[in-house]
Amino acid sequence: MILITGGTGFVGTNLIGRLLKDSQRVRCLVRNPGKAERLKEKGVELIRGDVTNPSSVLEAITPEIDTVIHLVGILAEPKGQTFRSIHVEGTRSVIEACKAKGVKRYLHISALGTRKNARSEYHKTKWEAEELIRASGLEYTIFRPSVMFGKEDNFTNMFARIIRLSPVIFIPGNGKNRMQPVHVMDVAEAMALSINRAEAKNRTFEVAGPDIYTFDEIMDKICEALGKKRAKVCIPMPLMRIGAMLAESVLPTPPITRDQLLMLEEDNITSDNALVKVFGMKPKGFVEGMKTYLK
Repeated sequence: MILITGGTGFVGTNLIGRLLKDSQRVRCLVRNPGKAERLKEKGVELIRGDVTNPSSVLEAITPEIDTVIHLVGILAEPKGQTFRSIHVEGTRSVIEACKAKGVKRYLHISALGTRKNARSEYHKTKWEAEELIRASGLEYTIFRPSVMFGKEDNFTNMFARIIRLSPVIFIPGNGKNRMQPVHVMDVAEAMALSINRAEAKNRTFEVAGPDIYTFDEIMDKICEALGKKRAKVCIPMPLMRIGAMLAESVLPTPPITRDQLLMLEEDNITSDNALVKVFGMKPKGFVEGMKTYLK
């Protein structure tokens, strides 16, 4: 049986669907079971808990659990949560629970761009979490996806809403930072395949789509998928940072944060795509994938 944390999120719901096709038994650690009825209807077992509460993670790992998949992560710091509390301490509690209960197989979602001495706090704490995993003694597989897209994502759908409502798209900086968007179902497929593959154990995989686009080009592709034409205006990063700082001070969920702007100043691409090199997959293209859900 597989225990999943973060099963109600974007990656989690897609991964669970893929695992159920393999007739895997799945249990999800959820903060509010009442909000996870869709998973329960699919045959997923729900147990109340939170990765920031170590005792609840311990209770969720019963003798039938042989694999734990840890998906919990945040892209911004809402009230009461920090990157450190979720990415580092949350991962620590899951790792320690696995060790205490004798679970050896552990899968983890990190992020492309994660590295030692990263600029953003997001990537820094993702790196610290990875270091905990590598030192744990568990049989681990870490996945570092580029920006993920798919039905109900918070990436293409967010910009699609803006494009539908506004005649102008505001581009942070010069829009030349490059991304390699990967379809969430390709990530889910690789994770499902890796569970029982010996060559996937104790490995860190970078996963991405087949195409590299600048941020500016991605906006063009979303416009094309919607059949819209929009003017684009580049906003210098110093002004973006001031706007983000003000938004962070007054909004519970700001549209963009200073930490996210740091990441937007970097490329998010890989030349070592495990989807192709390890799993023998043909990743879905960004434009092709968007056409299946953006109208």
